[in-house]
Amino acid sequence: MKILIPVDGSDQSNAALDFVASRSTLIGKDPEVHLLNVQPTLSARVVRAIGREEAKAYQRAQADDVLRPAVARLKRADIPAKASYVLGSRSDAIGAVALRGGSDLIVMGSRGHSGLKGLLFGSMTNAVLAGCTKPLLILRNARAPQRDSLSVGIAVDGSRYGQAAVRWAIKHRDLFGAQPRIELIHVIDSQQSAPPPIDGLAYRAKPVYAVAADGHALAPQFIKVMAGALKLFTKAGLQATAAPLLGAQAGDAIAAYARRRQLDVLVMGSHGQGAFKSLVLGSVAMRVAARSDKPLLLIRDPRHAGRS
Repeated sequence: MKILIPVDGSDQSNAALDFVASRSTLIGKDPEVHLLNVQPTLSARVVRAIGREEAKAYQRAQADDVLRPAVARLKRADIPAKASYVLGSRSDAIGAVALRGGSDLIVMGSRGHSGLKGLLFGSMTNAVLAGCTKPLLILRNARAPQRDSLSVGIAVDGSRYGQAAVRWAIKHRDLFGAQPRIELIHVIDSQQSAPPPIDGLAYRAKPVYAVAADGHALAPQFIKVMAGALKLFTKAGLQATAAPLLGAQAGDAIAAYARRRQLDVLVMGSHGQGAFKSLVLGSVAMRVAARSDKPLLLIRDPRHAGRS
């Protein structure tokens, strides 16, 4: 597995390093880890003032001050890492290096937070999302998992993007540990024509999740969506459980379920694309990001998801 970790010495980039360092099963498979520091291009005026060679030496030294401790941080976890720096715009450089190096995953910490109308992940992460379709794991807090085997929620909706998320998770299963707990999550719109109440299921007007019980009138819809994903896991020899939810807002239901089940990471396919003014993540992923601080693994384009 090829992993790209942009580093700048911040708590957020250290969180990304610590997450990768916590992946014992993955480390045992000798992943290729590339640490990247991006130095801003100095203005022509500054270069003239200090000289071209001095300018290059300064940028090398600045990059080394960031990369050296990052390499050491991973070395303590027995992870050898390639380290390099480039000049230019950080978001453009990260996407270009990921594409050129054939990265399977970009891992980034993010200081962004809150608000559907705000920058959920901070300007840098949003810029990478807007400009690169490589799979991206966004860490919202600085605490690395305390165990190797993770509890993983994978959102599926019957679309090719949901299937891409499933295929990526299967192909790169080592990221989640030796014995991960995989839960496939699908949200059925509770605003559809409501069937008669059944035991164990309460309908509510507000958009909170509820587990759809067996025998529910909408169960065939759920089974149809889940069938393909469950078949892929069975074919790969992996276990996964199905989590049917009811909710007026799929993103809210997924975020609430992740909190209740104490999931370690959420995996989502997303068809969102384009510039800052558009929904870069797609509406469901946007609501999940706004409602949850769980690590979010986004599979942006099925062409990069791989086949298992």
